[in-house]
Amino acid sequence: MNLKSSFTILASAFLLTAYAPQVVADTGRTLSPVDYVNPYIGNISHLLVPTFPTIQLPNSLMRVYPERADFTGDRLNGLPIIVTNHRERSAFNFTPFQGDAKALRPVAPLSYDLEKITPYRYQVYLDEAQIHVDFAPSHQSAVYRLQFEQSEPTHLVFNSRKGALKVEGNTVQGFQYIDNKTKIYLYVELDKTPEKAGVLASSAVDYAKQSAEGENAAVVLSYAGGVGEIGVRYGISLIDEAQAKKNLAREIKDYSVATIAEAGRKIWNETLGKIAIEGGTEDERTVFYTSLYRTYERPVCLSEDGRYYSAFDGKVHEDGGRPFYTDDWLWDTYRATHPLRVLIEKEKEGDILNSFVLMAEQMGTGWMPTFPEITGDTRRMNSNHGVATIIDAYRKGLRTFDLSKAYDVCKAGIEEKTLIPWSAKPAGWLDDFYKEHGYIPALRPGEKETVPNVSKWEKRQPIAVTLGTSYDQWCLSQIAEELGK
Repeated sequence: MNLKSSFTILASAFLLTAYAPQVVADTGRTLSPVDYVNPYIGNISHLLVPTFPTIQLPNSLMRVYPERADFTGDRLNGLPIIVTNHRERSAFNFTPFQGDAKALRPVAPLSYDLEKITPYRYQVYLDEAQIHVDFAPSHQSAVYRLQFEQSEPTHLVFNSRKGALKVEGNTVQGFQYIDNKTKIYLYVELDKTPEKAGVLASSAVDYAKQSAEGENAAVVLSYAGGVGEIGVRYGISLIDEAQAKKNLAREIKDYSVATIAEAGRKIWNETLGKIAIEGGTEDERTVFYTSLYRTYERPVCLSEDGRYYSAFDGKVHEDGGRPFYTDDWLWDTYRATHPLRVLIEKEKEGDILNSFVLMAEQMGTGWMPTFPEITGDTRRMNSNHGVATIIDAYRKGLRTFDLSKAYDVCKAGIEEKTLIPWSAKPAGWLDDFYKEHGYIPALRPGEKETVPNVSKWEKRQPIAVTLGTSYDQWCLSQIAEELGK
């Protein structure tokens, strides 16, 4: 049996049902698909933490998870604003506090209890501070509702770890660098105007200043005691503060967390309901729908009102009515996530593959990306498995991307870029050796590395690179066959 016919059989055998709004559990409870999702699964590991308890709409830019040392930790590092990398990098920080302003810090450790996380809502009680926190995300905006039990003066601290913030009336806006060139922008509105506002510097608030810039740039909004509740809503953008404000206005009309959470719950049920299941135990259903929820964690859509910022060339582009996606760590996702998406999210998968081709063009190299993130192609891991996603989708009947252009960038990515792991350099003598002999040579025991582009941490990885590249080249040959090359 050839690959083409086996793909056809797989696609035909994978029968999908219409959205089933409810699934009946063994206990007699009536549950929807999203009710089975447990974001805590996989949060603890002896080596790499594979998953975080992410609150996010499917493939949306607005992602958060509680920041703590690890997921057994008993302290939160403030409250989250936006995660810009699905498990490593966050931007901004938000800390509510009651008491003497002299005790304020840019980011404060917060003890917590009664935490509840679903894909569409985050609720937690800051027990020592006696503050109830309720949060829900939209696509490029989010809303908090804070309930304060104490009658002491209330302060809200917004922090940019490396950037700038300014406060004016009941608004905060600014940016943070998430690498040396990429900025993410923030626009915040509160339903109560503070009595006074200023800049936090050297553990004191300077109420004469309204803007801060640099490392841990922080602004403070201060209220008298007995404030009760405060609503905080905000938009984020990779374009500018004005676009962040537009994103907020487009998605969130008031300060109701319940309204945004209910909308998010509906979106998740429609998304997860693309596959309805029968049988199994409640635990098995939990594992299934939690795993399916994880496939929507990345990539994320960067299009904002028809425009998007691309770190691949540092420019803002018109999207032409077609969403642009990134933060798809291809080495992780080519085996199963992309093949599944071809079956249940055909339009989205086509847009993602089209985004890969655009990235290659924007980088100027014409090389298929290997590890596309919000900050660009980080070239992590080894090989170039985006090639596999192209032929897999095409053999399953997807035609909403340009196969010829995809072939060109796949071929260039394999033949012109070095095969050395974690490197963005052009091909060198190790690559020439591979082309002549069909494998990457290993070092002898005790032999020192002489190739300058080889990382002392990542090494040559001769077996992994040889196997991975052989597979990628075979996939490339299948694309060539489809094009008559």
